[in-house]
Amino acid sequence: MKAWLFIQTISFESLSFYIVFNHEMTSAEWASFAASHAIACASFAALSWLLLPRKFKFPLISSLSFLFLFNFLLPLVGMIGTACSLLIALYLPRKQSQITWQECEEHPLPQNPGEVLGNQYGAGALREILIHSDDPDRRSLAVNAVCHLPRQQSVPLLQLALKDLSDDVRLLAYAALEGIESQINELISLFKKQYENTAQPTKAFEIAQQYWELCYLGIAEGVLKKHYLEQAEHYLKISIEKEQRASNNLLLGRILLEQQRPDQAIIYLTAALHGGLRVKQVAPYLAEAAYITGDYQKVKQYIDYFPDQKGERLSQIKEYWS
Repeated sequence: MKAWLFIQTISFESLSFYIVFNHEMTSAEWASFAASHAIACASFAALSWLLLPRKFKFPLISSLSFLFLFNFLLPLVGMIGTACSLLIALYLPRKQSQITWQECEEHPLPQNPGEVLGNQYGAGALREILIHSDDPDRRSLAVNAVCHLPRQQSVPLLQLALKDLSDDVRLLAYAALEGIESQINELISLFKKQYENTAQPTKAFEIAQQYWELCYLGIAEGVLKKHYLEQAEHYLKISIEKEQRASNNLLLGRILLEQQRPDQAIIYLTAALHGGLRVKQVAPYLAEAAYITGDYQKVKQYIDYFPDQKGERLSQIKEYWS
């Protein structure tokens, strides 16, 4: 088939050029040239199509039309160009590297854990060290460095380090977590004493915030977490009774959601929304409450207010629901 198309292409293209160079060109001669050249181009287009890799053969009409028109509008030159490009692409392909990875220099952790904030090590790098490093000393340095990260990032990493096989690493992580918990409990004791003296709603709110911090960071679990949530709810309700503030209602709504009480949470979250907070600030929690109650129509309504920035968790949820 390929040989026959090749011979047919050569024959009709030779005939077309013979007509041009050996006859006086009249309308009939030009028509003969066009017909002969068209047949040669059609044969060459079919031959080229058979030689193409499969992914370039389709769509069929577009592929054949391009090959035919390119060769037809550039007599002889188009065929030479197409043939050369096919031969080069098929028989002299670009060399592909067999190396799929590149070794990078391993940077040591800084001796002073505080230096971690000024170099290339962030929460992700420290997590990889805690999980994959075989050197206990390196993992211990990572735990020390984690302590200098913000609490929201450091607590999950310290809890990960509690599962380490090395006793030293586990003890360091435990001591760090104990220190964070002690700091928060000291603040709770201080705010309680201040509240006993002044009974201000802002102090009750600050006490509730610290109890919520223990739960939000994941330090408290089980019965202790339940107790802290109840305490946070108690002080928030005291604060709300004395002074209505949007931030108080928002925090109480989040605490009620954590306690799996979505119907009550919606009341306080709505109050926070009417109290002056932007819809974008309250929408994630209202969407969560609506989802728990099974009101999926409202879930979609609140999700529309989620941000669109790529990579953020809320934007991923929005993309999933849209």
